Amino acid sequence: MKRMLLVLILCLPTVSLWANYGLSNVVTKEIRRPEPVVEQVAPEVKKEEPREFRKTVHYPYTIHLSSWREYQAAVRQLQEQESDLTPLFITTIDLGSPGVWNRVDYGVFPSIKDAVFKLRALQAQGVTQKGAFVGGEVPFAIELGAFGASDEAEEKAEELRSRGVFPYIVKESEDYFRLLAGAYPDMTSASPAIEELKALGLNPILTKR
Repeated sequence: MKRMLLVLILCLPTVSLWANYGLSNVVTKEIRRPEPVVEQVAPEVKKEEPREFRKTVHYPYTIHLSSWREYQAAVRQLQEQESDLTPLFITTIDLGSPGVWNRVDYGVFPSIKDAVFKLRALQAQGVTQKGAFVGGEVPFAIELGAFGASDEAEEKAEELRSRGVFPYIVKESEDYFRLLAGAYPDMTSASPAIEELKALGLNPILTKR
């Protein structure tokens, strides 16, 4: 009995060595799955929106340079003078019994005193014609957009000019720019221009300047 126990004890290391030998000859292959490809999406570039703005300064006065029955005649006059005067714009206005006229207008002024002073200076320089005048209040304009940066407003203005619309930009603050068309005393006088702008697919809104 003792001999059998001795034999078993002596054989145990051998069994262990054979077991390890067998395991050491097993080839294991690690399978690596490809990493999923994540598509890189460029972040959307958003235009800077204007912040909420409360208007405190109004511009009810404008210098009227000339008036034309035909719109293209007004455009030619504007193009001749726009290198000397900014902002120049065209006001298509219903004057009642005289009909619809197209005015070439200049500037936005908070008071009639400011407008008259500027007109006299321009006349002294020979920039404006004798028929130029400062009329009564024209406190309304057609708003075509509001922007948080000047370059965005300029870009939109250029786009509209290429479509035959000649708006102007009013800087209300460092981060609020309004794109306007015309200068009007009331809603009725602005109606023809509003309808024409709607026909171009725009969203004109009559508002105070």
